[in-house]
Parts: sequence; structure tokens; C-alpha cells
Amino acid sequence: MNAALPLFAETSAHDRSANLLAAARALAPHLFRGRPLERRVVSAVLTTAFGATDAEGAWDWRDAYDAIEAAMVLQVRRIAPQIARLEDAPAEIVGALADLSALGLTHTRRSEQQLALDQFSTPAPLAALVVLAAQVRPGDRVLEPSAGVGMLAVLAEGCGASLALNELSDRRAGLLDGLFGGASRTRLDAAHLGDLLPDAGQFHAVVMNPPFAGLGSHLLAGLQCLADGGRLAAIVPASALDDAGLRGLLGRWSRVVGALALPAGAFLKHGTSVDTGLLVLDRGGGTDAEDVAVAADLSEAAAWAAALPARPTAQVRVARAAPVGLSLRARGPGGPAVALRFLEGASPLAYDLCDWSGEGRDVGLYQAWRPGRITFATARPHPTPLVESGAMASVAPPAPSYRPLLPAGLQDEGRLSDAQAETVVYAGEAHGSLLPGRWMLGEAVHDVRLAREDEADAFSLRRGMFLGDGTGAGKGRQVAAVIADNMAQGRVRALWLSRNEALLEDAQRDWKAIGGSVHDVVAQARWKQGEAIRLDRGVLFSTYATLRQPARGGRPSRLDQIVAWLGADFDGAIVFDEAHAMGGAAGGAGARGPKKASLQGLAGLALQNRLPNARVFYVSATGATEPANLAYASRLGLWGGPEAPFATRADFLDAAEAGGIAFMELVARELKAMGLYVARSLSFEGVEYEPLEHPLTTDDVAIWDAWADAFQVIHANLGEALKAVGVVDDEGKVQSGQAMSALRSAFESAKLRFFGHLLAGLKAPSLVASIRKDLAGGRSVVVQIVSTNEAVMNRRLADIPPEEWSNLSIDLTPKEYVLDYLRGAFPTALMEAIEGEDGEVTLVPVMNEGRPVHSQEALRLRDETIAGLASLPAVPGVLDALLDAFGTGAVAEITGRSKRVVMREGRRVVERRGPSAAKAETDAFMDGRKRVLVFSDAGGTGRSYHAALDAVNRERRVHYLVEPGWRADAAIQGLGRTHRTHQASAPLFRPATTDIVGEKRFLSTIARRLDSLGALTRGERRVAGAGLFRAEDNLESPWARRALLVLYRALAFGELSCMSLEEFQAKTGLSLLDSEGLLKSHEDLPPITTFLNRLLALRIADQNALFADYEKILSGIVERAAAAGELDHGVEDIVAEDLEVVSEEVVRTDPATGAETRLVGFALRTRRELLSADEALAMAEVLGEAAVLAVNGRSGRAALVEVGLTTTDEEDRLLPAVRLRRPDGKSLETAKAFEESAWAPAEPSAWRAVWEAEIATTDPWRTREITLATGLLLPVWARLPAKGAQVRRVKAPDGRRWLGRVLDPSQVAALKGALGVTSLAEAWADGGLVLREVLERNVQLGLAGGMWLRRARVMDRWRVEVVGGAGDRAALVALGCFTEIIAYTLRVFVPADRTDVTEAVLRRHAVVQVLAPRT
Repeated sequence: MNAALPLFAETSAHDRSANLLAAARALAPHLFRGRPLERRVVSAVLTTAFGATDAEGAWDWRDAYDAIEAAMVLQVRRIAPQIARLEDAPAEIVGALADLSALGLTHTRRSEQQLALDQFSTPAPLAALVVLAAQVRPGDRVLEPSAGVGMLAVLAEGCGASLALNELSDRRAGLLDGLFGGASRTRLDAAHLGDLLPDAGQFHAVVMNPPFAGLGSHLLAGLQCLADGGRLAAIVPASALDDAGLRGLLGRWSRVVGALALPAGAFLKHGTSVDTGLLVLDRGGGTDAEDVAVAADLSEAAAWAAALPARPTAQVRVARAAPVGLSLRARGPGGPAVALRFLEGASPLAYDLCDWSGEGRDVGLYQAWRPGRITFATARPHPTPLVESGAMASVAPPAPSYRPLLPAGLQDEGRLSDAQAETVVYAGEAHGSLLPGRWMLGEAVHDVRLAREDEADAFSLRRGMFLGDGTGAGKGRQVAAVIADNMAQGRVRALWLSRNEALLEDAQRDWKAIGGSVHDVVAQARWKQGEAIRLDRGVLFSTYATLRQPARGGRPSRLDQIVAWLGADFDGAIVFDEAHAMGGAAGGAGARGPKKASLQGLAGLALQNRLPNARVFYVSATGATEPANLAYASRLGLWGGPEAPFATRADFLDAAEAGGIAFMELVARELKAMGLYVARSLSFEGVEYEPLEHPLTTDDVAIWDAWADAFQVIHANLGEALKAVGVVDDEGKVQSGQAMSALRSAFESAKLRFFGHLLAGLKAPSLVASIRKDLAGGRSVVVQIVSTNEAVMNRRLADIPPEEWSNLSIDLTPKEYVLDYLRGAFPTALMEAIEGEDGEVTLVPVMNEGRPVHSQEALRLRDETIAGLASLPAVPGVLDALLDAFGTGAVAEITGRSKRVVMREGRRVVERRGPSAAKAETDAFMDGRKRVLVFSDAGGTGRSYHAALDAVNRERRVHYLVEPGWRADAAIQGLGRTHRTHQASAPLFRPATTDIVGEKRFLSTIARRLDSLGALTRGERRVAGAGLFRAEDNLESPWARRALLVLYRALAFGELSCMSLEEFQAKTGLSLLDSEGLLKSHEDLPPITTFLNRLLALRIADQNALFADYEKILSGIVERAAAAGELDHGVEDIVAEDLEVVSEEVVRTDPATGAETRLVGFALRTRRELLSADEALAMAEVLGEAAVLAVNGRSGRAALVEVGLTTTDEEDRLLPAVRLRRPDGKSLETAKAFEESAWAPAEPSAWRAVWEAEIATTDPWRTREITLATGLLLPVWARLPAKGAQVRRVKAPDGRRWLGRVLDPSQVAALKGALGVTSLAEAWADGGLVLREVLERNVQLGLAGGMWLRRARVMDRWRVEVVGGAGDRAALVALGCFTEIIAYTLRVFVPADRTDVTEAVLRRHAVVQVLAPRT
């Protein structure tokens, strides 16, 4: 039997009512949780209650509507304490009931009985208006003559009345018996109740929604049942309100107290569009109210009903306070109730200011965090130690003055740590000021432009703030506290945007954690698009996907809906949680041309622009992986304003591109210096890193090589197919570049996905073995993956009837990706080239009788390729491998898959997974019922898998990162799932790797983005990867790209032994030569990403050989750049054993924030790092034959020589090279220069003696002077040298720290001159400085009178020449210069050792221009 067992065996009238009551009780919890009732849910509940479906005739949809009405009656009874306050808060109660009513279904079906009895149930808000108008109070006897399902009755009951109910319909009367067992109940004809009801004439009030047919007799019967002075309140047709005949009939018994036309469409939800009204009558004589009032909405109707004259028989009214925990929270009519009672008694957060010292304990690359400028009186330390990157910790935040208003309990009970409280302070401080300038909306709403102060529509923008704390630092609680502070200040509406609807529960949890109610945070999804949001106060939760929904069908957009609710003058909090979801707001450059701006980013910008006074709070641990993705953060003041560092966003992005990672690091540090950015992370103390290496077995290599060969065949066949279908002509000319690009892209994408899956699958044996050891050792395991194979599985299952899913025999390995490509994307459709009027060629498919024609040759190539793949080995995906190894009973899978294929009793079966599977699996893992958990980005967002102190499973977590994927932010956020606050133990992180060099394709993308991510979010590129990724994994740096160009050139000229040019082009499909047989230009050669993609699909031996040569070239280029001072390592520490601050000068004060830009000069002494002889000999032993111990015959110095390396010349030609390691450094020399030098091999003993003698005579200390530009640098960034950016953190022995940009004396002088601190003449008045900069750094100084002071080589020596000085020869010679005729030209020189002469020349001819040397 397929039908569910019925709850009742019979379907008599009595049992039908019992079944409906059972259904009502099942539906009521949905209403209690505020969930809209969906048709499928209602159908399932009714089918269960009746034991059969509506199609079988067991029930109909009128039954369903009655069950819903009964469920609403039960819900209203549940909130009876609030209903009792109907007269005290009419608008609130009516609004809440309207929201309840909106959760039900729209009545679209009618029954014969309904039509015969004219039955239309009373909507809950209208029922409240009727009871309110009747002034029902405790002690009243109330009659409802046509009680229906009892909505009027339950509201009267809630107001304290005793009830008498009458209902003629047996079906509905049966429901009343179950719902109102304590009330007097009858089943009489309501039109004759005055004669039939024994208690007629004794009721204080009659509340009714009578049948509109025979309205007069029903109203008259109701009046007859009233005692003198009693009141009748009835819903009637709007036309009856001023019907003279009806009034004449009723006038013999009553007077009209009031008549109100109800809002249009009041009964639409219940199946009729008839206009209705409310008629109120008192039994007895008197003057009628003549006018008919009109209510535009429910709030006006509630106000009208509450203002009616007192009922003659009214009981004494007692004002009631809202019951604690049950209060209907103030809201507009029809919206959820929000009280915000926990904010009552909020008080200013107490703190004292303190001086910033910069001191802190180092924790690896980080520094232990502590409040920089604030000491709190009540806030407690964060439960888990926090850290900042060393660079961020060296930046002083400004001293705040803002005092947040927070609930006393939040402070006293320690619900907010000192770190979290600091965020609330700085958020309020930032939000208290406006960005300089006035603005107007641009042509598009997401753009703004600067406006004049006097322009009519100009507005100011309020400054925003960015919270960049890492996972586990409690960002959600900080968001809640910022919103609570705003609400306590009277700004009682707030908007909380996040990534998806599932995070609503997290937002409610964080709000509850600070004392609020989960009901205070309401999803925007509760209102349909186009509806007004009925929420007087509270937190509206929405998602970026919802925000971007455009206007449709005449309905405003979701953004319009939010703006209409908040109001154009809104000045409360808007929180952009997971703000990186708005990345791409400015578009950008992609691999295939410009990328369009993301809709989510544009919607976020539009919201900020349309609400210029809002207090914007950005929140993300991974705010931007590249500068363009920071475009959404328009309220930080980085660009656009009159005092902003950059005139436009484009200028900002240009500076970021020119300044590279150093500039990105600066952005985060500068924002902290201005008090606009906070970025702390959980301390990584206790966290261990241990890579899991999977060495390739012989079988692994054979599998990889077989697939590499297969892709060579596919690639060759693809080329032939492109000719066969007409994309490429017989001569190899591409007919359509766009079509060619799309087809190639599909192939490369399929290839990359396949090898990515294969790479992960090959790791499975080592991964499974390691997990078994972990489980045996009492540890729990978390595995982070990217690929789930879901798309392939769904496509395969779509071809199989569901009835066969219980015993499947299908291949779901990554091989399916290749077959999917061949079946769906391999080009077979014949194309025809059509030339347009503009000469552009377009390819169109050849059609025959409306069907595309396929090339038989292309079809043959495709089918041959598919047949060839059948015999190739298949490697299961890593997820399936884990499920097969441990079973679904031991593995918690959180991947978002809606179904999966699993082994059960020896059969492969399809297992469906519902939306609640993720929570159930998480609970199973945290409770210890499953000790292995696998998650992907799709399923792991917002969840925690750490060894929480309050979890049953407190075993140490071993976190395996099997696939880093492409998104750096997702990879790092995934690591934060097992390392969070409030944990019993820190995790062990284990990135799983192989010795396939092609894996660097994946690591490179992550490493590159981590550089940007760390720079933009932590102020230091090194910290974003949490130690799991190395800088050398970044193969997309400028140096790596340069090394690739050298590799291409070496291949073209046959200088590599690993592979010839012909082999390289055949195996990779890359072309390095142009049509004339010459090496292509740099712009036309394949980029590094394409090279790495093709490398991945080579045989293992070819990969290793080619990549070994590439790494050798890259190493030489990087070493050469480092020696030349061109390599930017990011923030580096200078740990001084002795330090003296010799100068300190403020050169700029920011007008908006007061932050300072300072030049600090240091005289410092650092310990020289010397390589001992034993260490050098150990290196030589490791290098083996590549090491030579040598002594220079001229200088008598020793060196460890490493041979077999390469370097490049000025034209990037590949040259053999050697590396010379000396006691205090190393250098790279060409092999030719080394051979021509005085270096010669030496015996180890002699070599050791020379080496140790040199160390003995070397000063162990290095003494130097440096100048740091420190403090706020972003506004002066354009005035700093564009290249050679060295950022250093100077550490003094007493713990003081300074972070800044290293400047040489000429750069200091240039900066001071550019900022107007001094004139150029004053900056370059020091003769010693001028001689040093001109002779050593080739600085050229333009002098007044059209002369130049620069260096010139004469007879192999540098001189200082006054170019153009011949005309002032006599005066210059008198000052101490000398002249010389060279090549028949008189030239004037300044003595290179006479600072006094130099100063005299500069006093006569002041410096007016400075040309810095090229770097």
C-alpha cells in the first residue's frame, strides 16, 4: 500500500472534524515559527490526517482551508496574553495578526456548501477590528451567531469574554466542538436566533461576519440577542454602510455608533474581492452617526475602532503591561512583532584612553593583540587569544571619543569581549563623521559624482567602517553589538545583508547572544517582491542574491523595497556581512577581455548611494583578493572626495597595479591608522602544520601518462575536427576568432577539471591510510574538498529511470568529465563563414530542413576518441573514495549534494538528501556519532567543526586540505572551520600534496591570490595562507612571467636539453613562432596560466624535466633581482641591537582624521648573519658535484661555488651561471665571468682556514642610518618612489616598533619638497647629500638658469659636472669649480670631495627640479 495509514478509520462528519483538527495541530507549529504554509506541506499534512489524497476523494481543498483557519485559531490562542492588550496596542496587535494571516494559502477553490451558506471566514486582523470595536473586556458575555471556524471567538476569548457560539454547518460546528469545548455551542439558523436562543437578550456584545445574503435578518437577530446597551459589531458589504433601507430596519432596535469602509481587498486572501465595511450598533435609542469613515490601511482602521464611543454596558477597562517574553513587538500593521526590550536601560560603554606603544609579543608572523588606545572597565578578554599581523600591529590606531550605548547585561555578563567592544567603539567613531565633499547620483544609480556645495540635489556621504576579523573571532556578535548600539541611540531599523538565506539562523543566534530575541531578526523573504515591508522596528535580514533582483511585472525591485522601508533619510546601520560577495563591482580585466561588473556589487553600491546617511559596516575576513574587488567599499573614502588620496576609483586601481603588493599592504594599514579597519585573527599557537605527501607509485604514473597521451589524441582530433566543421580552413587560418576561442576554452576547461579531479583522486590511498591512523589515535578528521562530481552524477542519473536507482551499474569517476565534453562540446556541427558589411566574418551553422548538418569526419573523430577512452583506467573521486572506504555511517558529508550514489548491501543505490542533511551531519560529527567529516565550499559556509568545549566530540581535529581550489578566500575560510574560539584543542592542518609538478597549477593561483588577500586584509602578504602556502608557489608574479619568456626564448633557440621546440609545440599545442618562423612578441606568447594548464596534461617525466629547467631560470632571475634591490619581499623586520631616533618630523596631517605622516630617522646597529665553515661544508655535501670549494688568488678570500645554474643578460638571453656563497652573503655570476676570474678550486682544509680567517676579521655588527616614512602614507603614495618600495618594521630592544617605507636622502628631500614642507632649494642645500646622491645614485638636479648638476664618466672615473655652466664659468670657478676642454668643448666640474664648493654652487643656482634614477 502506498497510502499512509489514516489517523481515523471512518470518514463520518465527526471523524472528518477530528481529522481536520489533527491537521490543524500539525500545521500550527509552522505558523508559530513564522513559516509560510506551502501548498505541498498542507497537502502532505491533510493526506496524513485523512489517510489518502485529495485525488482519491478523501478530502478537498475546502477542508484544507478550514484546517489552516483552525491552525490560526490555535496560534492566536497561543499568544492570548498579547491579544488581551488589544485596546492598549491596537495597531501592533492588528499588524501582528495581519502577518499571521499572510502565512496562509490564498483560497482559490469553493465548495457547493460554501456557496449555499455564503461562507467566507474572517481574516484575523479584521476579526480583531470587530472585537476592538465591540469593546470586549473580561466579564462580558459575547455571542458569535455565525462562528465559522472561530476566529472572532478566539479573539473575544483572548480579551477575557465568556462565549456562546452558533454555527449551522456541521463541518465547521464539529471544528468548534474541538476548539472551544468550554463554550456554549448551538447549531441554529442565525437569522432566527432572537427567537430560538434561550439566552437571547442577555449578551453584552455580538461579534459577527454574517452571510451577506439575508444580511438584514441576521443583523436584526443579533440585535435581539443583546441586552440593552449592548453592542453589535459586524462585517458587512461596503454598500450596506449607507443603505437607508437597512438603517431604517435596524433603527427600531439600535443606533449606529460608527461605520467604516475597510481597506480594499480585505478578503482577497479568503477568496473574494468584494469591498467590505465595519458596522457598529448599540441596542437602544439615540442619534445615528451619519458619516461613513474610510480606512486606507489597517493601522487607520485600528485607530478608528479604538476611538469609538464607550459602550453603555462596557466593563471597567484595565490597562495591561506586555508579558515578558511574550510581548508583541512594536511594528507596523501586518508585520512580525519586535520589542527590543533588552535595550531598555542601555548605558554608555565605560573605557579610558591610553597611549599606544606598539609593544607586543611575537607569535610567528603575527603579534599578540591587545587594545591599542582603549582600556575597558567592564569588557572581558577574548576567550581565545587573538593576534594581528606584525605589520598591522605596528600601526597606531587613533584615539576614539565615541561612547556606545549598550545593554548593561551585555557588559556585566561578559557577552562582549574587549576585542569585540573595541570594534563597536571604532564603528561608532567612524560613523560619526561624513566624507568630505558633496555628491550627486551619476547616470547610473551605482555611480556618484562630486557636486558643488550649492547644487540643489547634492548630498553628503557618511563614512563607513570595515571589520576584517578572521574566522572564529566573533564577527557576528560584533555586528549584533553595532546594530544594538544604533538601536539604543534611537535608530531602531537596521539592515543585515549576508551571503545566503541559511545564514539567517547564524544572525539570529548572534543577536540572541547579546540579549535580543530571534524574532527581532526578520528575513526580507517574508514579504513578496512589491509588497511593503511591515516592520516598524527590528533587523531586516536579506541576501545579496535577493538585493540584486530587478523590478519585474510592474513590481519594484527588492532594492526599492528595502529603500522604501528604510526611508531616504535613513541613518541607521546597514551591515554588509560576507562583503566579499560584492567583489567585482567595478568589473575588471579577465583572461578573455573585460569582465562585466557583478550585479551583486552594483546592487550594493546602489544601496549605499541611495541611502547616503546610512551607517555602513562592511564585514569580511577575506574582503578582497585583488584591488578591483574592493570597489564596493565606497564609504571608506579611498577615492573620489576632495581630500581623498585618489581622485577616482580608476586612479586607485591604477596605483594598486603600479604599486603591486606593497601598495595593497599599505591600504589595510592606512585604514587602521584612520580608525576605519580592524583585522584580528585567532592565535595560531598550538596549531600544527604537517603536509601529507603522496609519492606517486608506478601505477599512479602509468595512469597519469595514459591520460596525458589520451589528451594528446583528443587535442589532435580537436584540431582536425575544427578543420572539418569549417572553423579553421585547410591552410590553418582561423575563420572566426570568437568561435575558436569558445571551442578551445571548452576543451581546456574540461581538461583542467579532469586533471584536477584525477590529482585529488590519486591522493586517496595515502589520505585513507592517514585517516585510519588518526582515528586509531583518538583524533577526529575533517577533509576539505572542492569537487563533488555532482554535475556528472546528475547527468548520468537523468538518463536512468528512477525505478532502477536501487541497483546501479554506472561509472561516476572523473572520466565522465571527458566523456561529457566529447558528447556535448566536441565540435561536430558544420559551420559556414558569412562576411558582414563591416568585413567581419561570422560563423553560422549549416542547416538542412531546419536541422543542423553535422560533419561526418568530425563525428568519426569524436566516436573514435570516445572508443579509445573506454579502456583507460578510472580513478574514483576523493569524496567517493572516502565514502567507500569508511561508509556513510562513519562519514558526515556536508557538500550540498541533493543526492548521492552509495554502497548499500553490496549494491550501488541513490540516496536522496534533504535541506536538513547538512545540519544533521554536522550534529552527528559534533556529537561523536561520526568521526570523519567531508565538506566543500558549497556545504561548509558558516558552519563550525572545531573541538568546541560544549560539544560531545572534543577530540583534536586533523584538517586535511585535499583540494585548495581556485578561490583563495574560500580555501582560507575553510581552514577556519576547525580553528575557532572556545575550543578544547587547536587543529592539525595537513595539506595533501603529490610530487606531480603540474599540481603547482592549482597552488600558483591560490598563492598569487593569497599575496593580494593578505596584503589587502591583513596589511601583510605572508599571513593570509596560514603557513600552508609558500611564496615560491606563486608562479604568476612578474618574475615568474619573465622567467617564462626566457624559457620560451631558450626553447626557440634550442638552448634547453629537456625538450626541443618541435616536441614542446607538439605536446603542449602551444605555438611560439610566428608565420615567418620568428619568436612571437611578448604579448603574443602564451601567458603563464596557459603554460601551466598545458604542463598539467603532460606525461610525468616531461612535466618534471620541463619544470626543472623553468624553476632553474626563475631562481636565477629572482636572485638577480634581489641583488639589485628590485625584489619586493613585503614587510621585513629590522631587529636592532642598538637604536637611536636621530630625527622625527611631521610632514603632513590628514584634515579628515588628524592622522599624521612622519619622517623618522634611525641610527641602528644590527647583528650581521655570518655563514660558518661547517654550515657551508654541509651545503656543499648536499649539493654534491654541483659544489666547488674555491679561493680567489687575488683577494685571498674563500667561497662556496654552486655550478650548473642559469641567469639572464640585459636582453633576457639565457646564460650559464654560478652562485658564489660567501660568509656574509651570496651573488650570482655568469659562468664566463667566473672562468675568467681569479677563483680556483682549493683543498677543504686550506679552504676552511681561509673562510674562518675571514669570519674572524669581519665585524659582527652592521651599522647604518635609515629614514622611514611612517604613519599615514596613502595620501602621499603618489609622491613616493614608484619602484624599489621597501617596507620595513624596525624593532628596538625596548619593544618599540615603527613600520614604514624606507627612503634614501634624495627621496626624503623630494617628498618634503613635494609636500611643501621645504622648498626644493632647501631640501637640496646639503653638499654632502648632493654629492652622495649624484655620484652614487645618479640623481640629476635641475638648477636655476637652465643648468643641470649630474655625474659624468671621464677617464673611467665619475665626476660631478655642471652641464650648461660654461656661460657662468667665471663665477663658478670663483666658487671653487674647475674647467676642462674635452673634445673641443669647455666643461665645468665640481670637485667630488668638496661639499663646501657644492653648497656654494647651489646657493648661486638653486635646485628647481629633481630626476630620480631609473630602477
